[in-house]
Amino acid sequence: MFKDYFNALFGLIFPSLCYACRIQEPLKNHNFCLSCLESLPFVDSAEDSFAALAGKDFFPDSVENFWSLFYYTKDSDVAEMIHRIKYDGQFRIARYLGKLLAEKYLTKVDLSDYVIIPVPVHPKRRRERGFNQAEEIAKGFISVVQIPIITDHLIRSKNESSQTAKDKDSRSSVLGDSFILNPKKSKAFKNILLIDDVITTGSTIGACVNQLSLKKPDQIIVASLGISI
Repeated sequence: MFKDYFNALFGLIFPSLCYACRIQEPLKNHNFCLSCLESLPFVDSAEDSFAALAGKDFFPDSVENFWSLFYYTKDSDVAEMIHRIKYDGQFRIARYLGKLLAEKYLTKVDLSDYVIIPVPVHPKRRRERGFNQAEEIAKGFISVVQIPIITDHLIRSKNESSQTAKDKDSRSSVLGDSFILNPKKSKAFKNILLIDDVITTGSTIGACVNQLSLKKPDQIIVASLGISI
């Protein structure tokens, strides 16, 4: 009972706000207000996700299934949410959006024999942030479907500066050998769902898929919160 009173009092003093606009109160049982739900650039389908990959030459052709929750542009509400996840430590947003991602696309594919591998961050970057945003997205995802998250199979071996200001060729060159398979882990996985926060040029996913393919899984599919346009 005391906990209920405390939560009620906390809610009065610090009312919850919409994850996107941070102005309006969210809808009941939701973390977005009605206005943002109607205006956020949700991707309608897996087909539309693939269509948004046009021009992303480094996204691997071997990936047969790809889903994204939002279209991503700079200075948008989606970009602001991603920024707050990565740099303000608001991992609850990542988990919530991961849950939405799963709910949107799980009716389209059977993931019962898959494992999730979140795109890794370098250990130094993880220590600075305290978490890996892709892992937090994956945690939200598995609140809907219970499949394993594997975090020690793929390693980010280089800690590069931000890639967002680089052109696509420079970005691909830098990231090409930035990921390795963990030499201490020999297990191969039959099917892999690779999860990241935002797909920009596709070079990060391409570098990860190149390494994961060395163990010859039957299929690697990809999901992200955002796909840049």
